[in-house]
Amino acid sequence: MPEHLQTQAGAFGAHALLVGDPQRADLLAAELLDEPELVTDTRGLRGWAGTFAGTRVGIQTTGMGGASAAIAIEELIQLGVRRLVRLGTCGSIAPDVAPGDLLCAAAAIPADGTSRTYVGDEPHAPLADFEVVHAAVHDAKKAGVRMRVGLVATTDAFYDPGAGRAARWAARGALAVDMETAPLLTIAPLRGASAGSFLVATNRVAQPSTRLGADAQREAVLRLAPIALGALVSEPKVP
Repeated sequence: MPEHLQTQAGAFGAHALLVGDPQRADLLAAELLDEPELVTDTRGLRGWAGTFAGTRVGIQTTGMGGASAAIAIEELIQLGVRRLVRLGTCGSIAPDVAPGDLLCAAAAIPADGTSRTYVGDEPHAPLADFEVVHAAVHDAKKAGVRMRVGLVATTDAFYDPGAGRAARWAARGALAVDMETAPLLTIAPLRGASAGSFLVATNRVAQPSTRLGADAQREAVLRLAPIALGALVSEPKVP
């Protein structure tokens, strides 16, 4: 049994959705899983299991930041999970990404210590699993949900003191910045698993007045969640 996610092997099946906030885990389990059951709550990292579209899936809290997320990712894989998808929030750094927009991270800039630790500080370009991205794009179009696909940056510091860093990421094509995508897209392939990341832009970076209210965040998460879960359990699609 893993040290932190104290539950039995197979409890989540082979698929897990990762969220930072335990209240978001509770919301998604209640709204989208059939027969949800709480299977772990150690250190407040609540994890639910149930079925979605006939497949057993988990919804696991990771906490905030790459170091915490890495523990959850490693232990989920120890428990038998083979596909992991993040559903989180981010700050917009691209002029055409507004609060409330939905994003699929095709790749990440690993500007965080966790990702660098895993690759020994070597240059690295974390990529999402193509099948996860393909399935999400297909399902979003079918459902009429607007979702941007592109590059995000991942950092350790929510209150980032680095002057001009976000602007430099944006100049290289990044749409937004979060704290967990790069570690997920780095660790999963190292452990023989696949991964993807889906994000709601909740504000423009360094502009607190643009932050979505709680109700708007909830609505945006619930718009994106069926797409993320559908990609999580998807089979390869015919082009």
